[in-house]
Parts: sequence; structure tokens; C-alpha cells
Amino acid sequence: MAQGLGVGRRMMAAMLEKYAGFHQQMLTADGKAIEFYESVGFVRAGKTEPMWIYAGDEH
Repeated sequence: MAQGLGVGRRMMAAMLEKYAGFHQQMLTADGKAIEFYESVGFVRAGKTEPMWIYAGDEH
């Protein structure tokens, strides 16, 4: 219900400010979240590929 109201953008701004001195900030995103994180400055890390061993069934 809060999507599109800027809540996530404000949360990311606070996180990016808090960790601004760190040389690397990483996260894992998929689906529509990728566009959002790109819009706040995250980029794909070179040629890295996300990998996992996952036992769930919702993906």
C-alpha cells in the first residue's frame, strides 16, 4: 500500500548516508526491485553473477 509514496527512497537515502564512508555497499535484488535500486545509484558489479543454493519453491 505504501509503494510509490517515497518510503523506500527515503529509507535508501538514510542507509546510503549512514554508510557513505564505506568503500563498497552490496545488495541482492530481483524482479522490479532491480529498477528501484538502479534509480538510487546501484549498478551491476562488473561481470558478477548472483548464485545460490535455494530449497524454496516461490522462484
